[in-house]
Amino acid sequence: MGRSYDQFCPAARALDVIGGRWTLLIVRELLLGPRRYTDLVAGLPGIGPNVLAERLRELGEAGILSRSRLPPPAASAVYELTGLGEAMRPVVDELTRWGLRFLGAPRPGERFQLGWLLGCVRAGFRPELARGLHETYEFRVDGDVFHLRVDDGTLDVRHGSAAEAACVVSTDLATFMAVGARLLTVEDALERRIAQLEGGLDAVGRAVTILGAHLEATNGRYGIIGAVGAGFRPEAARGIRETYEFRVGDFLFHARVDDGTVEMGQGPAPGPGPAAALITDLATLLQLGAGTLALEDAFADGSATPEGDPGAGLRMATAFGVVLGR
Repeated sequence: MGRSYDQFCPAARALDVIGGRWTLLIVRELLLGPRRYTDLVAGLPGIGPNVLAERLRELGEAGILSRSRLPPPAASAVYELTGLGEAMRPVVDELTRWGLRFLGAPRPGERFQLGWLLGCVRAGFRPELARGLHETYEFRVDGDVFHLRVDDGTLDVRHGSAAEAACVVSTDLATFMAVGARLLTVEDALERRIAQLEGGLDAVGRAVTILGAHLEATNGRYGIIGAVGAGFRPEAARGIRETYEFRVGDFLFHARVDDGTVEMGQGPAPGPGPAAALITDLATLLQLGAGTLALEDAFADGSATPEGDPGAGLRMATAFGVVLGR
């Protein structure tokens, strides 16, 4: 598989097999279940079709994945990990856990997909709190569906709906991340109608407990910075070069917009100060991001306060997809 390190060493031999560019990320995708070729293309933005085809061929020859066809009516060809490939799970989980130390705030131009966050969910699992528990939890986040199956201290995370689930939670990305980071309780999210629940509230509580506050590895609150950054709309920020500030309770972060790109960071806006600032609480910020609260309504009831140039404030709201009025 490509060039070899030519070393009689298990680590070197493993890197001969999975050390190529994109190879480990293909394994990451398949750890969430069988995937069609088009699913892999969507989950690996930036990979060329020739590279993907070559990596799939190499992984197949190494016995790490296999190709099969789903039964009718789907009848689609899918790729899935073999037993040898599944043995990579603890390696990828530990790499994810270690990589959280370097995650920080999103960099300009970085893409984000919910599926990539699921590795963090798995890496944050606390098996000692799940002994004797046999339950499945389903989450529907901004149209993406996945489920987590807990079986006596083990966890399996998969794309798609569950056959039987103790609870089904529907919400947006910002709320999902805030609950996972312990910045927002499930009860508050339900009360504010930024999450919906089918099933038992006690089951959701168990899910949050055993998965742990996995975003704490990056100071938890970075989850909110990432969630706000994920809502950025490049097409609405062409030609704009301004810095905005968000003050959420005692937490402060900023966004520097530069002609359709954004750079998010913790702390006050650098330089002479922000063109506009939004002062609010976490629940209101989540509702604004989810589109369940209009900006003018938040200003009217006092749950949000603007500062700076009003025109810049409108550009800030538009760039991050906030509903201005109804």
